[in-house]
Amino acid sequence: MTLREASARFLEHLQPNDSQGEAAAQAHARTLQFLTSYLPEAALTELTPVRLRDFIARWYVEETNHQPAPGELLNSLSAFLSWVDANSRPTLEQGCRLVIAELQESLPRAIEIGRALSSQLKARGAFGFPEFLTSFEEGGRSQYDVDVGGSIGAIEGFFRVSRIEATAVEAEELISGERIWPVFLPTELAASIQIGYIINLELVRAADGWHIAACGFAYPPGTEF
Repeated sequence: MTLREASARFLEHLQPNDSQGEAAAQAHARTLQFLTSYLPEAALTELTPVRLRDFIARWYVEETNHQPAPGELLNSLSAFLSWVDANSRPTLEQGCRLVIAELQESLPRAIEIGRALSSQLKARGAFGFPEFLTSFEEGGRSQYDVDVGGSIGAIEGFFRVSRIEATAVEAEELISGERIWPVFLPTELAASIQIGYIINLELVRAADGWHIAACGFAYPPGTEF
């Protein structure tokens, strides 16, 4: 059985009998539409824990407008896995359920971190501090140095939070392994950040440390790129 066939059968099986059931059915349908877009020609058995985690923690974060909401997405995937276990042989790997359980808290938090940081940067404005050098939209080089009264650097990449002290974090660039310290967060965001979360950032260096010039998405801990 293919993943697409299993998804269609699962949706046919649903029989919503009230408005709440109808809302859940719509969330299920949208979730499985996303899943089959991610693995369009896959056999059902190709939905491994590794692929399911990549779908939830990376693809869903980047490719959708987060509707259904994270909790609804995870509930829909859990319902689909239960149906597959009851109606298909072979069943999916048990690790798929562990993936969903792991992301119940970290996926919504990652999305909220990304939204909050993006909103605060927009409110501040792109040129909120004089050391601003470039932006994602301008397509600048990923790393460079400018000698203006001392060395001022800028770097763009995916950063894992590895240490937190008040409103400053240490950020490990995933490709190079370089650790950047201190990176200053907006005060309103500091309480939401936890070690392990990954954020796509553009950083610029000033006399007191590093500041965030622009941001992309935020991802749950353990997301692979």
